[in-house]
Amino acid sequence: MDPFVSALEELAEALTAGEDPEQALPDIAGEHDLPVQALRNRALRAFGPLETYKQRQVELKKERDQTARRRDPVFAGASFLAAVASLSPKLSVEERQAEIGRLAEEYDVDPAAHKEAIERLRKR
Repeated sequence: MDPFVSALEELAEALTAGEDPEQALPDIAGEHDLPVQALRNRALRAFGPLETYKQRQVELKKERDQTARRRDPVFAGASFLAAVASLSPKLSVEERQAEIGRLAEEYDVDPAAHKEAIERLRKR
């Protein structure tokens, strides 16, 4: 097996965990007996800019989640209601309505269709 494959997998995990690429690269290269610059070059080709890898992965996951919710309206509705249920009870009525509106946009649902469930959540 190509020694770069396992090193790149380990680097991806480290970057996703928030480690600094400048610290992770030498450590991982040393563990796999690879030249640091060679690993850096492979990582740049595989992942793009290492400094923004974690943020790009978060954005990709968010996009995948949104796509899944758009494909399944029941999942979108359930996710929306779960997010509404987790709103702070300390919010004013206006703040709560604004948050519900924002969440409705994020989950691509009509809050009027979930009005009864939202009202039941508020009574808890």
